[in-house]
Amino acid sequence: MKTSPFKLKNYFIFFSVGIVLFSSLLPGLYNRVNAWLFPHLPEITLSQNSNSNPNNDDSPLGINLSGIAPWSSQLPFLNYFKSSQAWITQCTNSDPGCQGEWNTKEQDILDLDEQGWVKSLPAPEDSPKYTRVSSLLLRGIPNHFPSGQYLVLYDGEGTIEYSLSAKKDEDASTPGRDVINVDASQSGGVLVTITATDPNKTGNYLRNIRVIYAEDEPLYRSGELFNTAFLERIKNFRSLRFMDWMGTNHSKQKEWKNRPTPDMASYGVKGVPLEVMVALTNKVQADPWFNMPHMATDEYMRNFARSVKESLDRDLKIYVEFSNEVWNWQFKQTHYALEEGQKRWGKDKKDAFRQWYGMRTAQMCDIWKDVFADQKDRVTCVVATQVGWKGSEKDILDCPYWVAEGNKACYQHQIGAYAIAGYFGASLGHPENVSKVESWLKEGDGGFQKAFQQLKTGKLLSEGRPDSLPQVKELFSYHAEVAKEKGLKLMAYEGGQHIVGRKDVVNNEQLTEFFIELNRRPEMYELYSQLFQDWKAVGGTMFMHFVDVAKPTKWGSWGALEYVDQSESPKYDALMDFMTENSCWWEGC
Repeated sequence: MKTSPFKLKNYFIFFSVGIVLFSSLLPGLYNRVNAWLFPHLPEITLSQNSNSNPNNDDSPLGINLSGIAPWSSQLPFLNYFKSSQAWITQCTNSDPGCQGEWNTKEQDILDLDEQGWVKSLPAPEDSPKYTRVSSLLLRGIPNHFPSGQYLVLYDGEGTIEYSLSAKKDEDASTPGRDVINVDASQSGGVLVTITATDPNKTGNYLRNIRVIYAEDEPLYRSGELFNTAFLERIKNFRSLRFMDWMGTNHSKQKEWKNRPTPDMASYGVKGVPLEVMVALTNKVQADPWFNMPHMATDEYMRNFARSVKESLDRDLKIYVEFSNEVWNWQFKQTHYALEEGQKRWGKDKKDAFRQWYGMRTAQMCDIWKDVFADQKDRVTCVVATQVGWKGSEKDILDCPYWVAEGNKACYQHQIGAYAIAGYFGASLGHPENVSKVESWLKEGDGGFQKAFQQLKTGKLLSEGRPDSLPQVKELFSYHAEVAKEKGLKLMAYEGGQHIVGRKDVVNNEQLTEFFIELNRRPEMYELYSQLFQDWKAVGGTMFMHFVDVAKPTKWGSWGALEYVDQSESPKYDALMDFMTENSCWWEGC
């Protein structure tokens, strides 16, 4: 005799309720039952709905993605904890020898697993000062993420507390699933604090913490990784440059076994995993632009290339660059390149950093082309140079020290693109120009007319590098000739406005506010449009704007948009309109 579907359904309901009630009586069992009834979906699905996106098939522009940080207004992930701060070690006034420090700075002695989760905490009587750890997220971006209910999902046993903009709803929370109410109008952010973990010493420590806006839970459980608003903002761009997502500047990555993986606690510590970057490019059908870490071994680069070949949509192409600006002395990679170059060619070789960079770019390209042997055309190796230092590219492209060892010139190792920066406006923030620019602020319009006159003509200021639009176009023309001579395509790895205080000017609050407002002015649309037209006129190919979404600060107004919930601005509108009105114009695009 068959049992009716109605009875089967009732049996399942009674059975499920019984298990949940029973499990609530046994410490630790709830998590296991909840995992059985409502299994956690994998954090990463490489297919990620790789739908065709005709909007970017013929686009001439790409975009750099802003770095991952708790204060970033990009908000790319549904799981906000992936953008959280590295653990802060803390203690309370009741702990011996503690004055309630916000940060005891004992991160080096944290007991972490391979993914960065805290396995144990010291007791108050132990020698370390800290007795708890905290992480910050959604900090400093008030009213640019939703207020309301958030879910904190986690595995393991322990105690998590919430403060600043968040308050726990005790009645709605259950083991493994806390409900917190977040006030987005506050700027402090959400502080997640672990005060106890693995209390029964069974190894079941708190881990896999996820913070999700409650209304997004169905989307997250469907396997989606990315914030819908973020996807909408970037979907029209031809390529996504992952330089900041990979933590390229000052990178500590070297061995493939130590690379960031999808189950890392936060992607703001070691960088975004390759699997997540591939999932994003597959999702929006944009070509990825990867930056190999400056200390990466050949094995690292080979395995990276293999993983891309295996997981990236076959319709997508790849741009690969060795590190970033290996001539910029602000970055550790430049100092490393000089040290390695002089080890190889002699301490007296002051230009060794450029030649070593050219050599490693060539070696990187050889590796990638070998991995993609049957699909070489999919990979474009990029070599870059400092745009304003004419002639310095010769060391990089020709690399005579390496050639003297019996190798071909660096640019002849299957490299396909020669890249420069395409910035304008840096002279406004030059220390020698402070008094002049400050005098403009006293004029009736607040100085905006004079500032735009300088950006358009370059005739009002004399200090700083040549960076008005006509001067930038002249630099474009020079490098277009270099690219043509070497048989390479000219690209812009970064570009846009560069209006920010330099050196001590960064702390000039009056000029900082002026620079921020200057970026918001409607006249910026015209400047951006002219920049791209000039680029097209000299024969440049893909231009990568810097960056997608970033809130303005004294460190710069780099974002085309200031916040991910913003849908338009003069700079962003100029990017969108140029892509709409100009299909890519170069051969093979």
